[in-house]
Amino acid sequence: MSNVGRNDPCPCGSGKKYKKCCMSVHNVGFGEQLAVPKRAKIDDDFISIEAVVDYGHPLPDEAFFANNDLHEISAPRLIYSSLLHPEIEGIANKVVRQFINRGKEERKRIKTAKNTETLIGIMRNNPDPLNHTPLIDRLIEERAQSTPMILQELKEPQNDSFVELAVRILHRSRTNFSKEIINIIKSGNNRKAYAISILCVLLGFYDNEYSEKLLWDYYYYMKFKYPNDTYSDGPLLGLIEIRERRKEKASLK
Repeated sequence: MSNVGRNDPCPCGSGKKYKKCCMSVHNVGFGEQLAVPKRAKIDDDFISIEAVVDYGHPLPDEAFFANNDLHEISAPRLIYSSLLHPEIEGIANKVVRQFINRGKEERKRIKTAKNTETLIGIMRNNPDPLNHTPLIDRLIEERAQSTPMILQELKEPQNDSFVELAVRILHRSRTNFSKEIINIIKSGNNRKAYAISILCVLLGFYDNEYSEKLLWDYYYYMKFKYPNDTYSDGPLLGLIEIRERRKEKASLK
């Protein structure tokens, strides 16, 4: 269990996040963190911008990637895969809905919503995972109104589900929001480590001269600050995506 982060899918296959499923059982079994108050653990997942120091000039060469591996299982990796292949989630959603009958009322509200504000409200309220695809599709249809609203919402701390949906919607909008994402990551204090990690994944898909340095600093910060979690996968995946786009551009010359 040492390679499974608190926000990653639980290895037991329940579909829940590890922290809401088997983490407490494993912690009790191994006698870990029993003396740490719950509030102290929650506070430790928030990052102050002043805490992230300068880790020097970025040097994401082949030696760096060879010596810095992704975790085998992590939520950032799943988000990255969904950004690369959004069609797979849609297919899986249709298959699962043939066997699981839930979320019908919420799905109806998504379908009949008459304005973007209503859809954003549903997005804020931890919608059923089976309804993520139709909700994303509706908000993409209204991207001119929805993306500015989502970016505004991200300026304040949001629940994990909202951030994950926001990243997928912003990516599918095919608009470069790198400036806005960088400002969100760097503005103010008390940014959740998980939210920053997921936003770093998205940042790697945009061309921006400041992205690489930010991803570099956050990768090393998260790697050393959270050695038992998988937050560092977010900025590392951002750096990997930058590398892949550079390779692709070089091959076209």
